[in-house]
Amino acid sequence: MQYVSHPLIYPNTVEDRDYQRKIVEVASDKNTLIVLPTALGKTVISALIAAKILYNYRDKRVLVMAPTRPLCMQHKDTYQRIIRLPQDDFTLLTGKIPSDYREAVWKGSSRIIFATPQVVRNDILMRGLNLNNFGLLVFDECHRAVKEYAYTEIAQHYVKQSDYPLILGMTASPGSDIERVRMVCESLFIEHVEYRCDEDDDVRPYIQPIHVEWKRVNLPLNYQPLRDILRGMLDARIKWLQSKGYLKDSSKNVTRKQLIELGAELRYNAEMSIEEERGPIYQAIIQQSLALTISHMLELLETQGAYTLKAFIEKMENDDKRSHTMLMKEDIYGELLDLLNGKCYVEHPKVEMLKQVVKEQLTKNLNSRILVFTQFRDTATHLVEELNKLNNVKAERFVGQANRFGDRGLTQEQQASLIDDLRKGYINTLVATSIAEEGLDIPEVDLVVFYEPIPSEIRYIQRRGRTGRKTAGRVVILATNDTYDMIYLYASSRRVKTMRIIASKLNSILKPVLRTKMKPALNPMTQEEISRIQLVSGLKHEPLLITSELERFKDLSREVERAERIIYLKILEKGVLGLNDEELYYEMEKEGFNKGVVKAALSKLIKKRHIESGHNLLSIPIKNTYGTKIMDVEIEKVMVGQAIVWVNGKWRARLLPENYNGPKEMIRKGAVFKALCELYRDSGVLCVKVRQVVQSL
Repeated sequence: MQYVSHPLIYPNTVEDRDYQRKIVEVASDKNTLIVLPTALGKTVISALIAAKILYNYRDKRVLVMAPTRPLCMQHKDTYQRIIRLPQDDFTLLTGKIPSDYREAVWKGSSRIIFATPQVVRNDILMRGLNLNNFGLLVFDECHRAVKEYAYTEIAQHYVKQSDYPLILGMTASPGSDIERVRMVCESLFIEHVEYRCDEDDDVRPYIQPIHVEWKRVNLPLNYQPLRDILRGMLDARIKWLQSKGYLKDSSKNVTRKQLIELGAELRYNAEMSIEEERGPIYQAIIQQSLALTISHMLELLETQGAYTLKAFIEKMENDDKRSHTMLMKEDIYGELLDLLNGKCYVEHPKVEMLKQVVKEQLTKNLNSRILVFTQFRDTATHLVEELNKLNNVKAERFVGQANRFGDRGLTQEQQASLIDDLRKGYINTLVATSIAEEGLDIPEVDLVVFYEPIPSEIRYIQRRGRTGRKTAGRVVILATNDTYDMIYLYASSRRVKTMRIIASKLNSILKPVLRTKMKPALNPMTQEEISRIQLVSGLKHEPLLITSELERFKDLSREVERAERIIYLKILEKGVLGLNDEELYYEMEKEGFNKGVVKAALSKLIKKRHIESGHNLLSIPIKNTYGTKIMDVEIEKVMVGQAIVWVNGKWRARLLPENYNGPKEMIRKGAVFKALCELYRDSGVLCVKVRQVVQSL
């Protein structure tokens, strides 16, 4: 085996692979998107490029971003194993680090900084962070770089601030829709794509084969009465929505996507209508919500089984959502429960098939490590119970941090402990939800099982990539005939093929980035600097941040205040439509906030009456007052002591500070939002009072 030889790469550390060498050469000069299947070394390639930039430009730094804190930590560990620099040249920044300390790091001498994109964006917007001295920005899991995700804003600032920006995007799959992929590339100013798949000649020598099997089962006959009832209930709602003109599609096969889009449209119409017109719209919203719920129940029955459907119904009966209450009052609902508690409560055949697959794997190799993926926590709980009935199986459930409907999540420490137990063999099977698809350092496994197919090609590739790293891998996908499973199975397979075609053609679509300045002349590190690094790089030195209890309290208070601002802006984006509290906890967790901080911030916002909470939904309360109406406001110009705005796109008005009640982040050129407004004239000049901002646009 030959190894990469470079002044900043530890000897005998990185295998010299042909495809990696080619990608490094190209990506060192152009903004590049690397599309590589999991386990082909995207992070290693980025570290090699970083080492090349840091060596050739001794005054430059590198910023590596990943969506989650654990993934940032993982990248930092990988870089430190590869790049020969003093330990204090590697610094991790997340939302848990106080902003004052972050500012010191940005202004300090660390040459490689690892950070979540939310932290970088916040420091750019709130603290004026300038990225000009960074010679390379790395965006991991860059398929997220669409719409308002932090990556897009960071890339825009970097390209404006840097004399010669160099961007590296990394993903296992950019997506299967050409417009979405183009959007990712445009958001990150990508001008070249390096794509490899398992069949490429320069990749094949370095990969292990992965054998993918589809195992199909038939739905139990006992489920048919339940299925018929649920389909009848769903058809009744769809027919009602069609008869009132809310659904244009006349077929029974209305998709979940259509129902979700209809819900968003109805809620928007309700918000924009006068009170007298809202009654019929609210009735339609209830029918749309019921259709979605019943569709979900049908999917649970078909793809998960009676156990998971029953668990969902029990949770539904314990909430006070109006549509759920209406559903439970129907006579047919009582019949459904009787069947579910009686002859229809039988095991889904996928459970037995899973047990058979796991048993066969452990019979072949008792030291196997197995990863089972499922969409739902209740299913994960049930599968762990069933698998642990088998000899030699030591299974545990692996879920995210959020607590959901009384189901406690796992802390990052508990997650890390389970992963370590799997690595050491204390357990041999993890039954995981989507939390294990990306962002965690899951050890090599011999078998990956999809308890149900998923329509997303990105998630398919991420799941599949958990096996076949060092030795041959095996993937088994379980599917139930004539159900949602089969739709998703073929959808994911088709999208993976489409994604490969798109990725291979991207270079003919992309345009070169127009840089205003020439590439800077090389300014390489001196031999003296290299010698000094080689002397100290073996010494471990981690900077300690020692704080008193008072300082920790102040830090926590600042973190809660920052969480308040972020939460308010997130909920403001949804307006009265509201943001699901579970979704908020998940998003805030990705931004580096623990649940305690989020709870404290929510409590303060609710106490101040900036937001309201109900039915697991967080929303902006509208405090309508006489003379005000909801209007669109666009900031045209911000001046000292006033702003010039357009109201509803047709009235140009003056906005004074004392007449504005809303977040200061909204007062910037180009900002657009909905607000309760009142127009008036002052000395002949049209002015506007913004009583309350209700949604950012």
